[in-house]
Amino acid sequence: MMKNILLPILLLFSLSLFSQQQQMYTQFMYNKMGLNPAFAGNETYLSATLIYRDQWNGFPGAPKAQVLTVNLPRLGKRIGLGVNLERQTIGITEKITYEAMYAYKFFLGEGTLSMGMNVSGRNYIQDYTDNRLFAIQDITMDPAIPQTLQSRNLFNAGFGVYFNTNKFYFGASIPRMIKADIDFDNNNLFSTEVRHLFLMTGGTFIVNNDVRFTPQLMFRAAENTPWGLDLNGSFTWKDKYSAGMTYRTGGSRGDLGESIDLIVGMQLSDRMMIGFAYDVTLSRIRVIDNGSLEFILGYNFIPRKIKTIVINPRYF
Repeated sequence: MMKNILLPILLLFSLSLFSQQQQMYTQFMYNKMGLNPAFAGNETYLSATLIYRDQWNGFPGAPKAQVLTVNLPRLGKRIGLGVNLERQTIGITEKITYEAMYAYKFFLGEGTLSMGMNVSGRNYIQDYTDNRLFAIQDITMDPAIPQTLQSRNLFNAGFGVYFNTNKFYFGASIPRMIKADIDFDNNNLFSTEVRHLFLMTGGTFIVNNDVRFTPQLMFRAAENTPWGLDLNGSFTWKDKYSAGMTYRTGGSRGDLGESIDLIVGMQLSDRMMIGFAYDVTLSRIRVIDNGSLEFILGYNFIPRKIKTIVINPRYF
């Protein structure tokens, strides 16, 4: 009965519920704390990251996301703290996430092993008063469609481990361990937050004095859904300019994958970097979308007294 707007919205919402409750970010290598609480306090100075993602650009009601992560300076030598704020929209649904992270670090030779946990809250909103909704008949004639804005608050917690040296990292995390009820109807238990597993790793190799090559991958899995993999390779010139490509698995049967992603970045200074990603859709949804866009801005609040120490960058 609903046309043009409602059908894509419901389709996207169902995809979101069962396959990507946690937003995918192409530039995951710059957003590790958003996926793994053990990354908190990875440096001795404060750093902040902003991300904007427009997924399946041009598709009515397509997912959009805005993120702010703040990685606080390490307390002493071992304690890390962080904060993550995220807003996602998909059709008439809005989700706001707020998380606090804690990590404790163990020094193992040239590497650091971190174990972390996070506590998070989410506010789900479905706005059935959205003027984009329409039907052949008056929408108010359908008793199954509420004529109000619905809201629901949830609590969850997660766990992660992260090991890194100057040239290698590996992380594993389950950011949400509780199967919280996300149904707006309190009389049913149809939709829940499902557990997601994230594994990420990468290493950097010196090609010559100016160029290094960095392969990275992220494996993701959720209950009752197919697993996914992001395979990335990038080159960095003079520790300032970077360019790379990611292949993302997924899509439906017969598709070559979910997307091929192009990533470029620039270290504007030892404090600030910017990045841009464009995902070329490979799945069948490519006939109605214009790809996905993602922007990132990172800033390190490096105190002057330690600025001269940050000469050889810690890649991970």
